[in-house]
Amino acid sequence: RYRFVGRSFVRSAAMVPFVLPSVVLGAAIASVLGPVGLQGVRGTWWPVLVAHLCFNLAVFVRVVGAALDGLDPALEDAARTLGVGPIGAARRVLLPAVQPAIRSAAVVVFLFCLTSFGVIVILGGGQVSTIEVEIWVRATRQFDLSGAAVLAGLQVAAVLATLALHARVSRRGVRAVPSDRSWSTRPSGCAEWVHVGAAVSVVALITLVPLAALVERSLRLPGGEHGLDHWRHLGSATAGTGLTVSPLDAVVVSLVAASLATAFAVGIGVPAARVAARRSGGVADRILLLPLGVSATTIGLGLLLAFGRPPIDLRRAWWLVPAAQALVAVPLVVRSVASALGELPPSVTEVAATLGASPRRRWWRVELPMVRGAVVAGAGLAFVASLGEFGATVFLARADRPTVPVAIERLMSRPGSSGFGQAMALSCVLVLVCGLALSGVDLIVGRVGGRRGAMQADAADGIRLGL
Repeated sequence: RYRFVGRSFVRSAAMVPFVLPSVVLGAAIASVLGPVGLQGVRGTWWPVLVAHLCFNLAVFVRVVGAALDGLDPALEDAARTLGVGPIGAARRVLLPAVQPAIRSAAVVVFLFCLTSFGVIVILGGGQVSTIEVEIWVRATRQFDLSGAAVLAGLQVAAVLATLALHARVSRRGVRAVPSDRSWSTRPSGCAEWVHVGAAVSVVALITLVPLAALVERSLRLPGGEHGLDHWRHLGSATAGTGLTVSPLDAVVVSLVAASLATAFAVGIGVPAARVAARRSGGVADRILLLPLGVSATTIGLGLLLAFGRPPIDLRRAWWLVPAAQALVAVPLVVRSVASALGELPPSVTEVAATLGASPRRRWWRVELPMVRGAVVAGAGLAFVASLGEFGATVFLARADRPTVPVAIERLMSRPGSSGFGQAMALSCVLVLVCGLALSGVDLIVGRVGGRRGAMQADAADGIRLGL
């Protein structure tokens, strides 16, 4: 509701934990606690809840914040004119107007927590267990694939039931559609500036402190001094880390796998988006978006069951990890490109058809060039999602070819400060790579798509929120 210097930075800071891989977020919370503190709280729920708070803050900031920003302040002013106080106006005017946005954000947060995996593995230490963790333990530690499949079916049923309940409740609610115009104003008075300062402080505490602690822990040595020893040891597999390859080799494996997964996702997702855009909300659209509703652990378990036993035993196939990551990334590309195609005016293709262009020529010469910004945005999201993918990859990654998230989990599971320090340093490397990838996508989208491209980048930034 307020416009102030640094507002865009605060919104971006709130998004940082959301775009980070889940294992990195877990490592950031662990870095605040330290190896001794982490051992002391493992087996309790509160660090897991704190991590989910950091991760899901962005959902409400973006979804509910956008709804509040689009509300005409005349509604609140009218209530104040009739004698209602500030709290009463917020309770009786603002909250009912953005209730659909609050409800949607709450359901998204619930689903993210329901299917959370990497954070619980990092912070739970095997003592805090959910359905996702039990699926992993039964499939990879106890080799009980039948039991893991039953739990995966229960997880899918819970997700579908939640979505059905949300759809039913949403139809009953009164939907107030905010305008496209921004109605935010500058704070006036001490009370409003106090509100702004409190909100900024909370965002900084929740989002920036764990990242700062992550960097600090990567530099802290066992004696309490600070140095680059953990960073230097990333180039070799040191004793006590539990890795058969160096952490830097894991970075190369992640980059190669993410690049292949992105190529697969774009190659499949762009043509599929054209089909989905023709009938939005149809059967094809729902099938293509199904991997977003199913947890990554279920996808990894499904691939393990399908290709992990004779006569088709492909557990050591190099392409299985990129295939799993592509399955997770395809819906991101589909949603990004399909939304852009849906915004194209029908007259564009109609004119091309009138001039004698075939459907294939219309696609290659007219439609695809107009949505190239969305294609790049979807590819960037697919690349970052593949880099940080952990839920499906942990089922399929070979011991001699771990990705960065898998290597971080193995390093943190080892006792001692050596593995913990290298896990913090490797997490910083993954944050840097993801940040560079997102910055590069924003730069490319801005150049190839102009203002439309920037709008598509913003839309792609909130794809997971909207779903």
